[in-house]
Amino acid sequence: MPAPHWFFRFMYDCESAAWERRRDEPEQRELVRRIADELANVVAPPGPVADLGCGPGAHGLALARRGYDVVGVDGSPRMVEVARTRAARDKVDATFDVHDVSAPLRFADASLGGVLAILVVQHLPHPAAFIAEIRRCLRPGGHLLITAPARDSTSLTSQNLYGGCAQRATSSCLASSASTTRTPSLV
Repeated sequence: MPAPHWFFRFMYDCESAAWERRRDEPEQRELVRRIADELANVVAPPGPVADLGCGPGAHGLALARRGYDVVGVDGSPRMVEVARTRAARDKVDATFDVHDVSAPLRFADASLGGVLAILVVQHLPHPAAFIAEIRRCLRPGGHLLITAPARDSTSLTSQNLYGGCAQRATSSCLASSASTTRTPSLV
C-alpha cells in the first residue's frame, strides 16, 4: 500500500533542492534527453504534452525547447516552484501547475498528443484510475511514455525504494491510445 498523500508532498517538497542539483549531472541530462527523444519520435510538435508528476521540470523543459506545448503538473508546490523558476531563467515557454495527479486531470477529453509519467505510478493508490484518466485526455493516436522502478528481490524499505531509485534500472513503456501495443524502451 502506498504511503499517505501528505507524505509524498512533504517528502518531495523537502527533496526539491536535491532534485534540482541532479539536473547538472551528466547521467541525468542524458536520461532526460533519451526520454524526450522517445516521445519526440512518436508525437509531433506542438503536441500538446502533459508531464504528470513533473518534479523540477527537466523533461517538460526539454520538450518545450523542442517546440512542444508543455503543461507540467506535480503535487509538490516546491517542485513546481523550481520548475517555474527554471523555465523563467532559461526563457522557456512551459506551464507548471500544482495538482494531485491521483485526482481527475484538468485536461479536456482527447486534448493531448502525448503524456509523460516518469516515476509516478508507483506512488499512486489507484494506478488503474490514473491510466484511465490519461487515456481520457489523450487524443486518438496519442502516446503515453511511463516509467516505474524495476522491482527486484531487494526489500522495499524507503531507503532502497526512494534513495536508490535513480541508480536502479527503470522499466519504461511507450503506449499509444490507438492500441494496446506496448514497446519496452529505455531499459
